[in-house]
Amino acid sequence: MSSHNSIQQLAELLQNHAKPVIRPQRLALSPIYDLDYRMAVIALAFAIHSTKTSEGEHRIDTSRLKLLQFVAQRPSLLPAMNQWASSKKTSPLLRGSSQRLRRGYMGDSTYDQVVEYMIACGILRPEGQYLALGRNGSYVDSIRLASEKESMFTQERFTLAELLRMRVTVAMLEGR
Repeated sequence: MSSHNSIQQLAELLQNHAKPVIRPQRLALSPIYDLDYRMAVIALAFAIHSTKTSEGEHRIDTSRLKLLQFVAQRPSLLPAMNQWASSKKTSPLLRGSSQRLRRGYMGDSTYDQVVEYMIACGILRPEGQYLALGRNGSYVDSIRLASEKESMFTQERFTLAELLRMRVTVAMLEGR
């Protein structure tokens, strides 16, 4: 049966007597809006990309964390991120270019709300332009260990590992 015949049959069914039924309770929301998912990706980005201070604390620049978790949730952006990191002359007109990528992650207000929640929970704490582990910072390590042990968030962890190979500059984070 050709696809044209299948489409024709479906059209006839819908016009004559078939009535589609949508059950909202069965629709899956995007994980990008799921609090637990967002917290896990932020925790993994922190665990993989934070640096140790001279006092032995781990911290990460807030803008860097925002960019890293944004790309980790959207692994298809990895080539555009690689191009952006390796070239200073990308055209804003190209699909996936640096300006489009920057606009995407800068406009990610859900990230800001999730980080505020993680600060309120004591998982993270603000330190100027940085985020450091808070009194409940063990959450970050528990997410990292559980994700490795149970083979969860494999694509996100792979993407974050690939991002380690790229040089994310201050100019990239500030949009210069």
